[in-house]
Amino acid sequence: MAFANHISRDRQAMKKIAIVIAATLAASANAAWQYQQQEDRMTSEKMQFAYIESNNSLNLPFPYAGKNHGTLTVRKQRKAGLEVYLSIEKGQIICPISSGCKIQVRFDDGKPMDFSGSPSADHDSTIVFLKDAQRFINAASKAKQILVQANIYQAGSPILEFHSGKPLESLEWTRKAVKSR
Repeated sequence: MAFANHISRDRQAMKKIAIVIAATLAASANAAWQYQQQEDRMTSEKMQFAYIESNNSLNLPFPYAGKNHGTLTVRKQRKAGLEVYLSIEKGQIICPISSGCKIQVRFDDGKPMDFSGSPSADHDSTIVFLKDAQRFINAASKAKQILVQANIYQAGSPILEFHSGKPLESLEWTRKAVKSR
C-alpha cells in the first residue's frame, strides 16, 4: 500500500510539472502581437488594436512591487487615426504635460531611436503616447524584437523587452495606413 501511495504522489508531482510547463509554453506563445476590434457604443465607430505584452516584468519599489508587465499598443480610430502607446500595469511613467518625455526604442539590432512622448488626455500615469506613430509602425513592421526604455518614477529607466515571432506587418489595416500616408 505504501508503494502505491508513493507512485500516486509521483504521478501528482509529474502532473504539476506538466501544468507548469504547459503554462510556461502558453505564456511564451502569447508573446506575439494580438489583434482586436472594438466598437465604441456611443458612436458605433470601430476601433482596431494590435498589442503585445512585454516578456519581462518591471522590478518597481513599493507600492508598485510585484508582477508588472508593459504593453505596446497600436490603435486605429477614425477621428484620431493611428496612435501608439506604452502602458504599464502599475507605477508611473514620468511624462510631464508641459514638456513631454523621451522614450527610447530599439528594433531588433538597430540603433536606438528616440520618440517624443506625451501623457494621456486623462492624465493616467501608466500610459504614454509616442509621437510619430508612423515611424514606429514602419520600424515595428520589420522587427521581431522591440526594446523600450522609459523613465519610471523611483525606478530609473528600465527596459521592457517585447519579443514576437512575427513582426507587426501582419496587421492588414496598419499596412494599408502606412502606404496611404
